[in-house]
Parts: sequence; C-alpha cells; structure tokens
Amino acid sequence: MKRFLVGLMVAAMAAIGFGGVSAFADPSANWQLASGSAQGSAGIATINFAVPDKARLLYNSKDSALLGSQSGSTMSATFAVQGVSDSAAFTYSGEGTTSNPCGTPATVRLAFESIAPGSKFAYTNYWWADASTASYVLANSEGTVTVTAVVDPIAEQWSDWNGQQANSSPDVTAAFNAAAANMTEVGLSFGGGCFFENGVGTTDGSGTLTLNTFAS
Repeated sequence: MKRFLVGLMVAAMAAIGFGGVSAFADPSANWQLASGSAQGSAGIATINFAVPDKARLLYNSKDSALLGSQSGSTMSATFAVQGVSDSAAFTYSGEGTTSNPCGTPATVRLAFESIAPGSKFAYTNYWWADASTASYVLANSEGTVTVTAVVDPIAEQWSDWNGQQANSSPDVTAAFNAAAANMTEVGLSFGGGCFFENGVGTTDGSGTLTLNTFAS
C-alpha cells in the first residue's frame, strides 16, 4: 500500500523529501510545516486545519538532538487536538474517490526520513510508523495524546514510501537500519484512506493540533 497519492505528490517529494513548500512553525524550535499554516503560539508548534487536505507534515530537519543516528531509540510526541466544531468531521485528500478507496480515517503518525546530501530518491529513504501506539485517529482530544514507536525494524512496525514493511526482507531491513542511523528529518505525518501523508483537514476548517514535545 503506497503512502502517497502518486499523481499529486511523488514528483515533488522525490525531489525535495518531506519538506515541500514550507513555513516556519517556530524558528526557535526549528519546526516547519510542509503545507497549510503553523505558528508557535503554544507548545512547540501549532498546526490548524483551515485548509482541507493541506496539513501533510509537521517536521524538524534542524535539531541535531533529534537527528543523526537514532537506531533503537524510542521516538515519541505529545500533542493536543482542540477546537474542532461539533458539526465538523476530519477529511483527507482523495476521500470517497476511486484513487483512494481504503476508508481508513484521517490519522496522524510518527515518521522520519534519511536523505544524505547528493543521494538519489529511494522508497527506503522514507519511513512511517504502523503500530497502533504510534498513531492517533484525528478528533478532539481529551487532554494530551502521546504516540510512541521504537526505531527498530523487528521490535516495531514501520513501512516505507511503497508500503514495504521494514522486516519484509533482509534488504529492506538493512535499508531501514541505514536510514535510522542517519535521520535527516523527523516529525508527524497526516493522511487517510490508503495513504499516510496525503493531507487532512476538517470540513469547516475548525480545529488545531498543538505539538507539545517530540523526542527521538
């Protein structure tokens, strides 16, 4: 199961990784948003859902404490989803179309990438956490939500750009371990249906997600 809408995102993301068109969420914390809007008014960064399907990725590619070799570490984030109106529902890019038929609800999950300078695009440059502890189906949260995943291809479920599980073959496991030993971006990924980073929003534009902590 691929993690992106092929016609919409592959060309751009293959060229520049998770980043896309970005804006600083909070310059002091080095968090950026691939699309949509963000500000540092609370916590580390706040993303709103005002533009349907535009919230794709909240990421950090500058904090050395989160990057580099993180093999075997526990990646975690705490956040709160607030302000979604009673009449609104979360939606995602391609919902209800034949190009995205899987029906999985709009979800946020942990993710990382590894793009060495001058390296070429590969499916195994990009990894998303599949375990239930590492994702949250988007809705107003009662307090703070915590998502966690061990950066290990055997102990935890991870899948790459093309949907291959990290433990699916020795070659893929080796590629995961190489990526985990050289993380260049970490963050939260937003998607739904058959995809992990195709973008989410709410039907009336209400609601925010405030990232409070992130560790890897």
